[in-house]
Amino acid sequence: MPSIRLTLRSSIVAGVVLAGMAGAVMWLIDRAGAIYTSDARVRANMVAISSDIAGRIIDLPVSAGDHIAAGETLARLDDREARLALASLLLDLKAIEAEIDREKLRAGLSKTMGASRVGSREAGLAAARADLSAAQALLETAEAEFARSSSLKASGLVTQSAMDRSTTQLEAARQSAARARAGVRRGEADIGEAEAEAGDAQVIARNVEVLSLKAHALRQQVALRKVELEQHAIASPISGVIDEVFADRGEYISPGARIALAHDASNLWIEANIKETEIARITEGAHVEAWFDAAPGRACHGRVDRIRSAAAAEFALIPNANPTGVFTKITQRVPVRIVLDAACGELRPGAMATLRIRANDRGG
Repeated sequence: MPSIRLTLRSSIVAGVVLAGMAGAVMWLIDRAGAIYTSDARVRANMVAISSDIAGRIIDLPVSAGDHIAAGETLARLDDREARLALASLLLDLKAIEAEIDREKLRAGLSKTMGASRVGSREAGLAAARADLSAAQALLETAEAEFARSSSLKASGLVTQSAMDRSTTQLEAARQSAARARAGVRRGEADIGEAEAEAGDAQVIARNVEVLSLKAHALRQQVALRKVELEQHAIASPISGVIDEVFADRGEYISPGARIALAHDASNLWIEANIKETEIARITEGAHVEAWFDAAPGRACHGRVDRIRSAAAAEFALIPNANPTGVFTKITQRVPVRIVLDAACGELRPGAMATLRIRANDRGG
């Protein structure tokens, strides 16, 4: 009987040893074919939502944990002053446009009236030149008659009264010619004046150009004011979840001040820090199993998306100097980005994970 017990005990011990050895072998095989790490966290693009302008918050309808859609208003600033400034600019623009219309009408009227005056003065000048031609012809006739009368008077063939009449006619012809020449000069001066009046249309046209430039500048200011007015409603740039709210209703904020922090819940990944001694066994596309501390017992699957080209220590804000001269070699870690399947469920940025990465696996 004791021998049977001894044999049974030996068998049990041998079985336990064999099972342990088998387990050890399986563990070694698994470790040879995979890389394990617990230095892994869920990451997301954390977006800080801020204001482009200064103002007082009059409405803040969101709080931490709320789900938001892209373009949804997160906060609204007091926009009364901006609206008044925009209304004032619109009135100034309307006044400039009315002045432009008035100047265009003036230019058209001045051009029409100037052309009419020039035509009228040209007709008057033509009449004055015709009168001058007629007066010069009469003067030539009167001069010829005076010369003939003078010759006959010297011969005693013409009476003194006839000679006086010839002198009077000559003087009258000279006066008529002088008046006709004055009329021509006046007509020429009238044409110059009419042409100068017609030139007022060009001056008015230049004024219209200047006013048009002012109106364009006002339109640019109106457009800028409209953009500023739209910026009083602060909208979310992404669809996601509000993680934190940093402002309160009634608070006055400055440009660039953070109002809220949000992340896109549909764009999460895991960032794992892998030992540099094992990074050569990891390839992009390798299959990954992940277990999360927040959901124990439930595995999630994914793949290696990217392997950083530098160790994590290179991204530290404070460099690890060695002023004492005593060097201790520390195995460095290389960041690896892992994307997860959609079936992983709800994850939270910052959550810890344990990973099993298949070694030398290129996916597919």
